[in-house]
Amino acid sequence: MHRRLYILPIFSLSLLFTTLAQAQNFHVGLNLNVGYGRLYHNTNFETTKLNGLYKFVAISHEPEEYTWEEFAQRYGVRSAFDQPRFGFSARFSYKNWPLVVLAEAMSSPSGYEKMAFSGTGGVGKDISIGDNTGLVFSFLGGYKFVWDKGFGSNTLVNSLGNDEARKYAAEWFDPKKPLGTNRGNLFTLRVGVGKTLDEAESMTAGVEAYGELDLTDKVAREGGARMTNVGLNAYFRFNLFKHKGQDYYPNPGGSK
Repeated sequence: MHRRLYILPIFSLSLLFTTLAQAQNFHVGLNLNVGYGRLYHNTNFETTKLNGLYKFVAISHEPEEYTWEEFAQRYGVRSAFDQPRFGFSARFSYKNWPLVVLAEAMSSPSGYEKMAFSGTGGVGKDISIGDNTGLVFSFLGGYKFVWDKGFGSNTLVNSLGNDEARKYAAEWFDPKKPLGTNRGNLFTLRVGVGKTLDEAESMTAGVEAYGELDLTDKVAREGGARMTNVGLNAYFRFNLFKHKGQDYYPNPGGSK
């Protein structure tokens, strides 16, 4: 019985030391992101609920003919638009392995009022630029799964280029899942450059350009709508488990 009492704290201490040792091998960056993006949804509007809005407006023009083309021109219907983006993300890697996992909670490319949650896994790396400059080049390419709570009604409303019409439509035009599923499978590519801000190299600020190609089956979406988007993002990163002299990558100078 007494031996078992000794084994428990010894096992607990061993587990703690093992966890701490492994923590030094994990690299975790917590990011605050602010930027701007462009969504290329390329929706076939005539097969969506926006076509019902067109028919509603067309009634006021009877008995004269009011075509879809006139409606689209009058209200500035567009297949791509820009939105500000902001949110948080966490970037995970292990030792010097060129593999990265990225978890994000960002405002939707369809509208900054709603959130988009995603997870990305792929090939990535942080690479030092020069000796003792504090500059870091980073890249990530891989698969991304996203649950975009803004994709749908917001996409259709923000596709109206007429500012006044968009404002009024946002007040009442809210059909349920007008573009089908708001989940997507994307291929993403990110390239950025940053600079460490402190001697301990625990804080980094930088900019990142990204592009995301929607691979989701078009059958899952009304009007064949896409989540394809590009953008530019400024970030502030706090690096956990990062200590000066402990690199994410082999030192180009060869020093240990």
